[in-house]
Amino acid sequence: MAENREKANSPFFSNPMETFPGLTIDDLNRYLPAVKTVEDIMLGSDKLSEGMFLSKCLDGLKKLPDESIDLIIANPLNQGQDFFELGNGKTLQDYYQWNYAWLEESRRVLKNTGAVYLFTPWQYSGMYQGLLGNLFYVQSRIVWRDRSNINNTNIWKNETSDIWFVTKSDEFLFKQHPVGINTIDDLNEKQLDSNLWLDIPVNPEVFGKYPQKLFLRILEYSSFKLNWILDPFMGTGDAGVACKNKGRRFIGFETNKDNLLLSMKRVENS
Repeated sequence: MAENREKANSPFFSNPMETFPGLTIDDLNRYLPAVKTVEDIMLGSDKLSEGMFLSKCLDGLKKLPDESIDLIIANPLNQGQDFFELGNGKTLQDYYQWNYAWLEESRRVLKNTGAVYLFTPWQYSGMYQGLLGNLFYVQSRIVWRDRSNINNTNIWKNETSDIWFVTKSDEFLFKQHPVGINTIDDLNEKQLDSNLWLDIPVNPEVFGKYPQKLFLRILEYSSFKLNWILDPFMGTGDAGVACKNKGRRFIGFETNKDNLLLSMKRVENS
């Protein structure tokens, strides 16, 4: 708790005369006073606080009640990269255990009919398949054309990334219909969309790392209006913008203060 207060009170910029791309001085004056930390998350499934919070993933998840979230959209590399940059003798096993910890908490806060969409580059996809398989029902691996993942080597260009779609139980929401043990066969008889998403725009939008079409499709297939959507690694608020446009209630956690301010601006202006 003391650590959270210290981070919340620390300077937002190393040089206050230089603003983060996408933010102006007027933006800082507007959004800095409205920043909320993990301490502002209200407890109780009927008293959840919709909003974006300055918080580590695990700290935020532990404040949420059991079975309170309908859908989780997560890109753990947003904080995973920081995990390795910290050094201090961190190993791949440490990273694996950190991932297991936040996924275990995610399972606790997810409703029985809820789902998780986990974004990952192909290099980590196998690890996440094993982790998710220990905690959830793995429903599909979506492959999409991710030009931000292109490398500059002389071998095959990396133009795809994965999105793992997993559920807490065999009864979940898909394409605006409840899917259960007795209805899965009926759903399979209908024409389903492919898990190869080549129609997503290849160029990211100006402020978001990923195209909005990714998040809009996920929300359309796996949530209803007013559902609670959680992004535990919010980045610059891509999922939050999509939730605002689709009438979902959004909770986001972010450790980077600049990203948090930009998320607040993007969601408000969407």
